[in-house]
Amino acid sequence: MNPARILLFAVASLLTLVTPTPAQKVPEAGYVFPPGGKAGTTVEVRLGGYDWTPDMEFFVHDRRVRLTPTAAPGPILVPGPPYWFGAKGRIVALPLPREVPAQFVIPADVPPGPIHWQAANANGCTSTGVFVVGSGPEVVEDEGRKVPQVLPALPVTVSGRLMKIEEVDRYRFVAPHDGPVTCDLMARRLGAKFLGVLEVRDAEGRVVADVAGTAGGDPSLTFAAKAKAEYVVALHDVDFGGDRSFVYRLTITPGPRVVTAIPAAGRRGETRQVEFVGMGVASGVAKLESVKRQVTFPAGGTASTFDYRLETPWGAAPPFPLILSDLPESVAFPGHDPRAAWLRLPAGITAVLEEADADDRYSCDWKKGEVWSVTLEARRLGSPLDVSLAILGPDGKEILRNDDLPDTTDAGLDFTVPADGTYRIVVSDTAGRGGSRSSVYRLVVRQAADDFSLQLALQRVSVPIGGKFDLAVKAVRKGAFKGPIALAFKGLPPGVSAPPGLVIPADKTDLLVPLQAAKDAATAAALVTVEGTATVAGVAVTRAGLAKTAVNLAPRGPEENQVAEVLLAATMPPRFKGNPVDQDTGRKVHRGTTFPADVIVERLEGFQGEIILQMAAQQSYQVQGISGGDVVVPPGVERTVYPCFMPEWLETSRTSRMGMIAVAKVPDPKGKVRYLVNEITGFVTMTMEGALLKVSAEDEELAVPPGQPFEVRVKVSRLAKLAEAVRLELRPPEELVGQLKADPVTVDVGKEAAVIRITPAGNLRGLQTFTIRGTALQDGKYPAISETTVAVEFVPAR
Repeated sequence: MNPARILLFAVASLLTLVTPTPAQKVPEAGYVFPPGGKAGTTVEVRLGGYDWTPDMEFFVHDRRVRLTPTAAPGPILVPGPPYWFGAKGRIVALPLPREVPAQFVIPADVPPGPIHWQAANANGCTSTGVFVVGSGPEVVEDEGRKVPQVLPALPVTVSGRLMKIEEVDRYRFVAPHDGPVTCDLMARRLGAKFLGVLEVRDAEGRVVADVAGTAGGDPSLTFAAKAKAEYVVALHDVDFGGDRSFVYRLTITPGPRVVTAIPAAGRRGETRQVEFVGMGVASGVAKLESVKRQVTFPAGGTASTFDYRLETPWGAAPPFPLILSDLPESVAFPGHDPRAAWLRLPAGITAVLEEADADDRYSCDWKKGEVWSVTLEARRLGSPLDVSLAILGPDGKEILRNDDLPDTTDAGLDFTVPADGTYRIVVSDTAGRGGSRSSVYRLVVRQAADDFSLQLALQRVSVPIGGKFDLAVKAVRKGAFKGPIALAFKGLPPGVSAPPGLVIPADKTDLLVPLQAAKDAATAAALVTVEGTATVAGVAVTRAGLAKTAVNLAPRGPEENQVAEVLLAATMPPRFKGNPVDQDTGRKVHRGTTFPADVIVERLEGFQGEIILQMAAQQSYQVQGISGGDVVVPPGVERTVYPCFMPEWLETSRTSRMGMIAVAKVPDPKGKVRYLVNEITGFVTMTMEGALLKVSAEDEELAVPPGQPFEVRVKVSRLAKLAEAVRLELRPPEELVGQLKADPVTVDVGKEAAVIRITPAGNLRGLQTFTIRGTALQDGKYPAISETTVAVEFVPAR
């Protein structure tokens, strides 16, 4: 054997001896319902999360707000029918949540807007979730209704969710007067992964206005309403999807809608004329038009924007953010007047890209060695433009170009002037959306100031007890600043430390900070801040480190997904791992039956305690009612059975899978009992065969007098291998529980027919539906289930 082959064989042999260290299953944040509430109130909510344990800790980034759980996480929530079938039934499933009842206590002085929350346990930290603080009237969707929900007087914000696929939520309201009414949906900004569609109909059912958020943002619409007329707004996903995480806030305002402003910014403390472009702002008609107002921009504070509400004879528009600037702000018309294209710097310039395929050009006289910062904003302003920025040299040749800055379609660059001369800044649109009065951009040109900012590589950090985690901190240096930056970590949980004297050296940008958790540290979590301090132009300057989140799926700018706090948890490794015996083998399973999957559990570090197997939050395909409960693995046991229930409606052409996690209680070094979680590697894989049991109602539609008992004839069919009695029981929907009653009926082996006698409440009227379930035990252990639906109309006798 040649030396190279010997070396390869040796390396391969060593690799086979390496056992990967199992990693704990980190919990995830999902949603809040309702997703918002008014300042000065206590809001009862349900927090949805994935692979949560009973010992979850909760945190709010705004220290004024208190988030308190009122119970432990409930059972895993498997969505009910209707389901996706065919190709859609084979797409990756949305995760299955557990919900925690909780309260948000919001002081009256908390300003409107989003606040972030997170959770942690001994396995790690969740990503961020968002809860929106409102200032106006609020209502919560009545999820049990069957007709459009009647809303109170406008304006109003509805907190709701699209719970199931095919769901369409409808709300009825009355316009207070003639003029525009604006409907604004907030869903993707809450992290909800659906594209909303809004449709407004009048009292005769005619479509008045509609809009779809197919561009990836949350849609808004404005229509011209008649005084005291009744309208219904409908909301659904563009694909008619639904899930418990599809939460939203729908705000309906009797007034126009501002789309953009010219100029988009004003200098702090100045009063100036602003042109507001929007729907119905000038005439009350649902068309794009503009109106001018004198606006006083706030003088103090550190905010970068302020919300302005345009008042009109037809009502106030929803708040529109205007930028607060420290520069002279002007309006330019570079396509019309060549003289206006020469810039007096520094400057902020708002302009409209008047033609779809044109560009705007600005001229600047610059000196060699100067460093200029040039930014170009459109998305931040709500403009449809996808802007691009270029610098042309004195010879007319392109020197630099930027299309998209990180996490935005807006552009920007810092430019060191190579030689004296006249340079041109070119503004263009790559999306071809110019030509409208709403096609606004803002160009900011200023000499790059000496400064710095800090970026943290992660927003959630897990430090293993007795180990360390290296957190990357990056300094973004601006202008000519090259000095050292001292770092300080504040709020670390007990037992977790950062080295003293942390410094990003002069002229360097990156530092790895080793965070250490002591061997005897508790499994605690805390919100941590990182600050950098440096001397800039002779002055001590402190900047907070910022970390990225991803909760807002439609941000106007990257700052909307940045937070100044890191959630850090001291964690414990799992003490077990496991895998299904027949993973990915495609066992044949009858529809409507339970498959007992063999699972091997491997115990680590001498752990011999009780382990609980659970259905994992993340499943492979759409689950379509596939479910599994909690299975206790007794102390010391290393092999068990996990029952996987397969509903009778699954397609026989489908391969179904079941993913699991393992959970156990283990004390941390301080003696506090925590829940450790690990994934069971691999899926239990099953292919579907025909059902063992079929229950059908011979009378699927009945008409009976109110309050009178009635009978339903039921037929029971079994395969020969299911030689078991079948128990029939009434399964009313939630809204009919207690109003329909029936004793269970047993259908013995060899019999195929039965009658269920049902007694209704006397107040039931109209068409009602319910289910009759048949259950038999496979091998005397596991249920085989079949259901049939019956519709009954309660008709008064004539």
